[in-house]
Amino acid sequence: MGKVCVVVPTYNEAENLPKLVGALEEELQKEDFKIIVVDDNSPDGTADVAEKLNWRYGNIIVHRRPNKLGIGTAIRDGLEVAFPFLESGRIVTMDADLSHNPKDVQSLLSESENADLVQGSRYINGGRIIGWSLYRRAVSRVANTLCRLLLGTGLHEHTAYFRVYSNKCAEDIVKNVNRNGYEWAIASILVAKDHGFRIKEVPVTFINRFSGKSKLKISDILMWFSYVISAFLKRSVFKGFRKPGTVQKT
Repeated sequence: MGKVCVVVPTYNEAENLPKLVGALEEELQKEDFKIIVVDDNSPDGTADVAEKLNWRYGNIIVHRRPNKLGIGTAIRDGLEVAFPFLESGRIVTMDADLSHNPKDVQSLLSESENADLVQGSRYINGGRIIGWSLYRRAVSRVANTLCRLLLGTGLHEHTAYFRVYSNKCAEDIVKNVNRNGYEWAIASILVAKDHGFRIKEVPVTFINRFSGKSKLKISDILMWFSYVISAFLKRSVFKGFRKPGTVQKT
């Protein structure tokens, strides 16, 4: 498989980060890997916590940003930081709030041997959600169904950042996706699909965060919805000019 980089965007995750890093160090102890923490100047000192964790483990890179610039740019910056450490390796992206289970990372990496983008999915057989209200489940399900139907992705999951990318797929996404917020998750899938990369969904368990607050705002949802509609209209016009990727499920 080669080297692995795990990109973790953070904002006010000082309490959760040590637990996540400790779990990743245990799960990936047989791999040649680095953890890249992309922090948006967290007031709670998350970046300082990450630096201290590096003193202990020695494989953590802390990329400090001046302020909150958007989850999309955080993922993109993390991918770019990872590139110099990889040749034919893999890049994992995941949330810092422990909603993405570190125990699922190895299964995603295993499936990435035959795929360029592996999407951890709550919405295929074997995937599940723990700790969400019925309202939040319904909103998420509707959002993902909307993407599937309007954008023709063939996927059931579009809004989670728990993924594994091949180096080439990540490079193409960085070059071609210019979205900054939560809509980056969908835009990156569309680029991978249109550029002919192999996409695979793998079931994962999503656990509601135990501490801290969600960063998702109403303005983010509105911007996300606006992007989906605009992408649908654009792709409807240029439908005949795209090279479809392949979607696999486990």
